[in-house]
Amino acid sequence: MNSYISQLILLCLTITTVQSYTYEPPGRDPISIDKIRSSEQAISLTTENYDELTAGKLVFIKFYAPYCPHCNAMAQAWNELAEYYQSANDDILIGSVDCTDSPHGKTLCMKFKLSGLPTLLYGPTSYDGAYLEEYGGGKSFNELKSFALKELVPKCLPGSLDACTPEQRIQMEKYINMSYKELSQEIEMSEFQLKVAKETFKEKKDELQKYHDKMLIEKEMNVTKCKNAIKMIEGVRDKLKKLESVKTEL
Repeated sequence: MNSYISQLILLCLTITTVQSYTYEPPGRDPISIDKIRSSEQAISLTTENYDELTAGKLVFIKFYAPYCPHCNAMAQAWNELAEYYQSANDDILIGSVDCTDSPHGKTLCMKFKLSGLPTLLYGPTSYDGAYLEEYGGGKSFNELKSFALKELVPKCLPGSLDACTPEQRIQMEKYINMSYKELSQEIEMSEFQLKVAKETFKEKKDELQKYHDKMLIEKEMNVTKCKNAIKMIEGVRDKLKKLESVKTEL
């Protein structure tokens, strides 16, 4: 009797567990989510390990949700990219952040104020990620790899002065030593110079267009004049030829 009761209790617990796991729609149930999370080959990033693991590295990070169809569509390509870089370059980190993993990944996703998923960010993590940019290209492995090989390289930035040319470094150090107000004034000056350059180009372009139009009209007039002259000359020549032919016959 006790054995029967034990089996009955075990059966009830099993049914309850199955129901709890199948309550959510397919893809959103705990089993599916755990399976997707565990299949990620990229380094799992959370608020707890982000600063330590990304310090001094160039990163390519996928922010995703396990039940997002577009995220799952690119999952295999992202895994291949992660596997490629595991041995290709120690200075580059391919990471993944699960935005549904609260609070670990969710808080990190909120920090970057993402507008949708999946979102891919790349670049240096210095200055609290101020230089990270959003990737908008194709999601196949070859497309991701080609982009990473081209873009995940040291660039001349405040956090990577070694990548600057001597001239760039002098300029960058000058900006680094400026105050916020001085930098704002520098930007205003550059924006004014940009505006002047565009306006000057437009003025010169308009002048060239007017000159082009004038020369085009003169060309058409000369062409018409020359064609009329040729027609008149051909008429006179043909008339003279006929007269000479008549004289020869006489």
